Formats: sequence, structure tokens, C-alpha cells
Amino acid sequence: MYVCICNPFTDKDVKAALENPDVRNTPAQIYKCCSGGERPNCGTCLCEIKDMIVDHQSALGVQKIKEDLPASVEFQTAE
Repeated sequence: MYVCICNPFTDKDVKAALENPDVRNTPAQIYKCCSGGERPNCGTCLCEIKDMIVDHQSALGVQKIKEDLPASVEFQTAE
């Protein structure tokens, strides 16, 4: 799906930028990375980019929690 029509890029481009460790996860930096350095024209895509950043960060938080959980939890019974 196209996120920006003014300087065309897609949600796949945004996801790739979010995964790139050299790109800060701010709307301005994501836009710059996806648009080839262009500035936003109308700015309507920035809300979608912000939402994608929040979703990405939430997913990372859930993944981190899952990684921190022990692989198996053993319960001791009272004898």
C-alpha cells in the first residue's frame, strides 16, 4: 500500500526503514529514508508513519517480553 503519493513510497519501504539500525524511528527520519531525502509536501502521510512507528515499537516490546520469559516454568508442589 502506498503511504505517500507526493514522494511515492509504500508500507514495505517504511517497514524496511524501521528495521534499519542506521535510521532513527522518528517520522522525519523515516520519511527522509523512504523518500530519497525529499521533504514532505502535504504531510498527510505523517500520521500513517507515526502509527507504523508505534506499532513497530509495540511489537518490539512484546518480542522483548517473550524473550525474557523462561522457556519452561517448573512449579514446585508443597509436600
